[in-house]
Amino acid sequence: MHITVVPFGQGYKDMSPPTKELMKLTLEGKLAHGGNEPLRWMMDNIFVRNDPASNIKPDKEKSTERIDGAVATIMALDRSLRNKDTDSIYNSRGVLIL
Repeated sequence: MHITVVPFGQGYKDMSPPTKELMKLTLEGKLAHGGNEPLRWMMDNIFVRNDPASNIKPDKEKSTERIDGAVATIMALDRSLRNKDTDSIYNSRGVLIL
């Protein structure tokens, strides 16, 4: 079995573009999460930190409670944005169950 692992930093460089895109999609009402209560709760908990260059990223230390699902959503959105012009791996391989 072959699984591709992609490094993803937690700094402004990697987190800012997908965090901004997530905020944009949310404000435009284009984010569908099926009413997932844990994700809604984590999104409500998130605090976003800015740097002097107007980059943003989630701040786990200042967030009120858990934000892991929100951060995972941001990271998944980044992968989707970077690979939006490629065919889904599921079309050729199917779903892997670990």
